[in-house]
Amino acid sequence: MHFTHLTPKPSLDDAIVAETLQILSIKLTEIKGGFKLPLSMYGVVAARDSVDNNRNLLIAHSRITPQRIRQHNPYLRLIGPSRAILCRDPVRFEIQLKVERGAVSRDRALISATCDFYARHPGVHTICFENRFCKIELCVERLVETIQATICSVRVVKQGTRQRVESRCRVSCSTTSYSRKIIDGKPTYVANAASGEVVLLDRFKKAMPSGSEGYLDLSRRVVSVEHEGSLKVVVQTCSSSGDIIVEGHVSLASKYFGFSQKKFNVDDAELEVTVAWSLLVVDKDDIVRPVFI
Repeated sequence: MHFTHLTPKPSLDDAIVAETLQILSIKLTEIKGGFKLPLSMYGVVAARDSVDNNRNLLIAHSRITPQRIRQHNPYLRLIGPSRAILCRDPVRFEIQLKVERGAVSRDRALISATCDFYARHPGVHTICFENRFCKIELCVERLVETIQATICSVRVVKQGTRQRVESRCRVSCSTTSYSRKIIDGKPTYVANAASGEVVLLDRFKKAMPSGSEGYLDLSRRVVSVEHEGSLKVVVQTCSSSGDIIVEGHVSLASKYFGFSQKKFNVDDAELEVTVAWSLLVVDKDDIVRPVFI
């Protein structure tokens, strides 16, 4: 959100549209070496890019609040990135995960690894981390000419009489870009295939804690959106078993800066989404310059 509040559009020397990596999912695909599901996992998964080489956390679970990994839900809950990940140069991924087993002395390291990754072509890529205890797959997508979108909030404005959006729901998003084509002699913008789905709130996490005043407790907020594209936000209500009951969605056209706010319905419940837009930072020195604070 470094350039969200700036108008008019800043110089592209300082703020850019660029290639980024969208983090789609992190999945525990295999468990071995004496470990068995379910298990309580804690630790960190992070990315480092050329902007500042600092850790950009994707997962961060403390020992006090580990994530319970089960056979029917092997995906690790993403909390990041906190800003878009530039992929002009190789991106370093780091993973350090442990299994909580009651007493600290009984905890065991599950995996500790690093990987330098460069996506040469747009599209979805899978990065594998494997040792004698487990196999973990990190699914990413390289997007071209992107800006950053921060989903500031998804709020229930009015609960419905048929449908209430409360304890169990799923929030996700995807992006769509457009290509200019000549159809019947006229220039027409045609939607390309949607990008991979990004989960902002999974169905196994409590969606609306007490005192939240209608705001859904999103686990993750920052995504990359192709400029001159759109962001689609989907809210699905779920049963106690996790099955989808009903869904609603809203699409927002991307911007270089500023905010978008739009209302939509999930059955007869009314919701509102607020998104902040920003061009990308190319160098850490640009972050600390007074004009961007």
